[in-house]
Parts: sequence; structure tokens; C-alpha cells
Amino acid sequence: MRKVITKEFKFESAHRLFDNNLEKEENEKIFGACGALHGHRWNLFISVSGNETHGMIINFSKLKEIVNKNVIEKLDHNYLNHTEEFKNILSTAENMITVIWNLLVSELQKEGVTLEKIKLYETDTSSCELKNE
Repeated sequence: MRKVITKEFKFESAHRLFDNNLEKEENEKIFGACGALHGHRWNLFISVSGNETHGMIINFSKLKEIVNKNVIEKLDHNYLNHTEEFKNILSTAENMITVIWNLLVSELQKEGVTLEKIKLYETDTSSCELKNE
């Protein structure tokens, strides 16, 4: 049995999904409305596990500090296509959680916790998750 804690974060950013190697019509066929510049209010859930000290896996405020510094400050109120993290890849939800995982995993390990799962909602009804299995 393993305890896992989860903290929710919200941020807003804009993106545009398009592939410069494709013709306009092919981009429209693949990406539809997401091919135009648009924004989202992203809901991000970070779940971690680890050994408890003083009855806690990690203090929620410490988890918030790590995620804010390494993720939220980089993505919030930005045009994702112009960020360092997404200059060479599309800012799909699937790619976003991989980038977020890579931004967090070693920072959380320094605190003695394991990143278990990231869940990212692009809209109220559309999400993607990445699990440590």
C-alpha cells in the first residue's frame, strides 16, 4: 500500500497547433480549430508519493513552491509556441505533460518524493495523464 498526495494548479496560456512541414489544408484537417491562436485555462494535478516525515509526504506549501517555480512561472500567461519548452515540439496536452514531468521529476526527487502522476485538463472535459508505472 502506498499513499499519494495530489495538489491542483491552474494556469492560463495560449497556443497554436500547426506543423510547418505541412500545407495549410493538411494542418486544418489535423488540428481543426486548434490551428488558430487560442487560449486555455489549464488545470494541472500533480501527485507524489514518498516516506512520511512528521505525518507528511511533503508539505503542500513546499510542493506548491516547486511546481510554481519550475512550471507555472514558465507557462502561465505565455504563448506556449514562443517558450523555450515548446520551441521544437507542438504544445499538445500530451507533449505538455511530458515537458512538465521533465521539469519536475528531479526537483521532487531532491525533496525525497516520487512523481507518481500528472493530469492536465485542457478543457473541462478533455484531459491527459502521465503515470509513473
